Amino acid sequence: MELKELIDLSNKAFQEKNFQRVIDLLKKVIVLQPDRYEIYLRLGLASSSLGKLKEAIVYFEKGASINSNSSPIFCNLGNIYAELGNKNLALKNYFRAIEIDPKNFNANYNLGSYYYKIDELENAERYLNLAVNITPNHIYPYNSLFLLYDRSNNYKKLGEILKKAKNFFPENSLIKFFEGIVEYRNKNFKSAIDILSKADLDKRDISRKMLKSNYIAKSYDQLGLYQEAYKFFEISNKISEELPTNNSDKKKFMNSILERINYFSNTSNKIVQKKFNKYNNLDPVFLIGFPRSGTTLLDTILRTHNLIEVLEEKPIVDKLLKEMEKNTGCSFSNLEEIDEPSIKKLKDLYISERQNYINFNEEKIYVDKFPLNIVYLAEINKVFPNAKYILALRNPRDSVLSCFMQSFTPNDAMSNMLSINDASNLYDRTMHLFKTYEKILNLKLHVVKYEDVINNFEHTIKELLKFLKIEWIDNLNEFYKTAENKRIISTPSYDQVNKPLYNQSIGRWKNYEDKFINTSKIFERWNKEFNY
Repeated sequence: MELKELIDLSNKAFQEKNFQRVIDLLKKVIVLQPDRYEIYLRLGLASSSLGKLKEAIVYFEKGASINSNSSPIFCNLGNIYAELGNKNLALKNYFRAIEIDPKNFNANYNLGSYYYKIDELENAERYLNLAVNITPNHIYPYNSLFLLYDRSNNYKKLGEILKKAKNFFPENSLIKFFEGIVEYRNKNFKSAIDILSKADLDKRDISRKMLKSNYIAKSYDQLGLYQEAYKFFEISNKISEELPTNNSDKKKFMNSILERINYFSNTSNKIVQKKFNKYNNLDPVFLIGFPRSGTTLLDTILRTHNLIEVLEEKPIVDKLLKEMEKNTGCSFSNLEEIDEPSIKKLKDLYISERQNYINFNEEKIYVDKFPLNIVYLAEINKVFPNAKYILALRNPRDSVLSCFMQSFTPNDAMSNMLSINDASNLYDRTMHLFKTYEKILNLKLHVVKYEDVINNFEHTIKELLKFLKIEWIDNLNEFYKTAENKRIISTPSYDQVNKPLYNQSIGRWKNYEDKFINTSKIFERWNKEFNY
């Protein structure tokens, strides 16, 4: 086959996304012309499209050895190392791509997107704006800036970038979508409903269609039109169930909690506790509770203190649990058999994983905030018998309603939040398990009620700080400034924690009282238990 024919066929295969054929054809090309760097670039692109990242790296690096001034090759190497989680090599290659060609749109956009992913907002903003300036009629960097300013609660800049984008995309539905969000943030709820209702999003953009219905629902809720609000919350949650990425199994999570209750409720399965050693800052503090019980509010308050750092919903315990399964064979009965050397390895694993998110300072206290770690206290306390636990509590019905009203990323646990009945049953089972743990584990526990934080802030937080053995500082009263334009807040409460305390969310369930009829017995029990 002639060289030109091979290249033409490979181009056609690339357009058809038949990437394996692209590779097969281009391998024949490099036999005939081994020094054409653009062939290695195309081989790398085809390999990465097939998920063959190591092979792609080999091809890109071969291309770079032939032409060390190919900005696209280094940009694509940056993309692969970003996907592999290698920050140093990702940044090195992105910077090299931009050094070669400062106006490489893809390199600036991808670097900005990567900085956004790793929560470096100033750098993300810088490179995304550079991408906008390089190619102002490309929607993607605008979209990333929309997300950045929205998730970091910077509504002034969000309004500015929307205005700029409208010059190039006057009728773009994505821009209308974010305009509706800005109207919601500015408390123009009728306008938000009107704009969002008219935002004709791409039918493939299912996640934003879900958020669109959710914002319409929240706008109706703010207007006091609760039946309309409930209808749109149901629509939003129905869309969530249909997300292509939703492979969750809500029963699996519920059954796992029941399995724990059945095992640890048996009095013969008590966990032997060691005597506490002196607590030190290497031992974690865990912020736990049922979702939407005020954990993000506590997170923002605590991280305002100069001696506290909060890790917000990082999968550190998840990795610890997976390693523990090797020791226990997934059997709770083997928890007691884990020996001291294994416990030390597990501690070291946790601390090593934690180092990926912090620069450890022995003067600081590190709070691991992941509400549903409440389910795994048996394992956590086995590894860290000196750990401290902050339990966030809130009126049970308010917690459940707030879960129903949020747009969570679907997984086995959160898929139980799509209806009030399911969320109520999950609350019941989770708290049953917690009370079981409380009986058999000698937990260093401090309870913080959301309502006490709102109604008696200084006393409540001082008591919490006393538990953590650190002093009150005056800027805690202005904790909400911590959330202003400083970081991406990854939880659904991101648009609420940059405000001073308000009591609008206390007793909100009463607006939807008729939706709790089927689960009233559950809440009678837990209201009594937690004194609500």
